[in-house]
Parts: sequence; structure tokens; C-alpha cells
Amino acid sequence: MSLAAVQFWAGFSLVVVGFAMHRTGPAFKRHPAGVPVAVLGLALMLLHAEQPVEPELLLIETLLGMGPWLVASAAGVFLVLSGAPTYSKTKPLPLLSGWALMFTAWYLMLASLPELSVSEVLSWLGTIIGAALAIAVFALSIRFTERRTLAEPETTPLTDKERKFVESVLRRHLEVSDEP
Repeated sequence: MSLAAVQFWAGFSLVVVGFAMHRTGPAFKRHPAGVPVAVLGLALMLLHAEQPVEPELLLIETLLGMGPWLVASAAGVFLVLSGAPTYSKTKPLPLLSGWALMFTAWYLMLASLPELSVSEVLSWLGTIIGAALAIAVFALSIRFTERRTLAEPETTPLTDKERKFVESVLRRHLEVSDEP
């Protein structure tokens, strides 16, 4: 295995580790080292001192060919998710610009593909329709289940006796002394 191949696979491993590190922690406070580790891995994968051998060279060329539409689609997805009314009000500008970037990514991807036969296009179309139907059924089943589940009533607050009992259990398990 050449040095360039080792560098490529080490970079790939760092991208995976960086992504995993970024996913750790609570949703609004991610691990701070995740993104730099992933970027370092991406740099190791794409920047070489010597020409890599055949399998890794093909992977690098594929990554570079995917670059424009992959960046456009990632930015579009980010903008759509940040503009969607999930945790706040709808933000039309990020939402519309995100969809525009996603359509641009589709255009760039389809323009970079070689000439396709009708059977290949129909095969892809069937796959896309099948995946969309599966996602739609999944989303509808979640929606149906959440609407059928009854909301539980609010519980009453703890009494003083119950509160003292819980505090004593926590103190024993956390080994905290009674002194403030």
C-alpha cells in the first residue's frame, strides 16, 4: 500500500471520527473538536504529495466530481432546516434559498452524469418513487400514532415527605454529605 493510499484511508477514518465526535453531546451544544477533525480528514483525503494508486485515485476523482453538487445540497438542506417552522417561526428567505440550492444541486448532479439510456432513467425514477413512498408511509404512521396516543394528565407536585425521601436517596447515591 502506497503512502498516498494510507493517507487517503487515514483521512477517511478521521472524517468518520470527526462526524461521530460532532454527534456526541446535547443537540444544541455539540463537541467542539468534531468539525475540525472531520475537516482535517477531508484535507488528508484530497491533498496528496504523490499521485495515489488506482482504487484511491478513483475515489478521489469521484469525490472531486461530487464536490459542487454535494456542497450545494448540504447548504440547501441546512438552509431548509433552519428556515422550517420546527423550533421557531417560519423564515421564508432561508427556506426559499435552501430549496433553490437543492434544485441547483440536482441540476449539477444530473448535468455531471454521462448520457443515460431510457431504461436507466426509469430504473432511477422507480427507485426514487419507491424511496419517497416508503418515507411518506413512515411519516404518516408516526403522525397517526402520535395523534392516537392520549396525553397524560399533569402529575401533582411532590409532598414535603416525598421530596425529603428523594433528596435522601440522591444524597446516598451521589455520596454527598449533608453539609452545604
